[in-house]
Amino acid sequence: MRSEVQSWVQGIIAEYDPQPPVLEIGAYDVNGTIRHLFPQAGYVGLDKRHGPGVDMIADVCTLRGTQPFGTVVCCETLEHIAAPWMAIPAMFGALRSGGLFIGTWCFAYPIHNEPDYWRVTPAGFRFLLEQAGFCDIRIDTQGEGPVGVFAVARKA
Repeated sequence: MRSEVQSWVQGIIAEYDPQPPVLEIGAYDVNGTIRHLFPQAGYVGLDKRHGPGVDMIADVCTLRGTQPFGTVVCCETLEHIAAPWMAIPAMFGALRSGGLFIGTWCFAYPIHNEPDYWRVTPAGFRFLLEQAGFCDIRIDTQGEGPVGVFAVARKA
């Protein structure tokens, strides 16, 4: 996990006070995690494969019928999902009304942890969130290029 991502997430947590339970998409701990930053009551780490940080194995694009979560977090994972335009609506569906989405997506960054499918511009991330039904969307960027595109949004 890039230190810039962890720092941004810490700031968002302080500002937005994410509520449990938390669903983390892409929870497999490859190089650090943000799990410890969130309320642990009912925390669920979801990934497509078993490993450190993973509580539930599933494909986010076909996620249905989960409990309503107060917060969905997806950091540095969307570039590894073959159809992020399907994953974002599934994350929206996993949130309860008023729930918070926190997400980061690399942009000007080397190919890594293959498969590595996609990069997104700030406008592209906003568009996908709007199409899924999110409101109160905030987009931040990090670094030159930018290196990362970060978003926080709510489910009305």
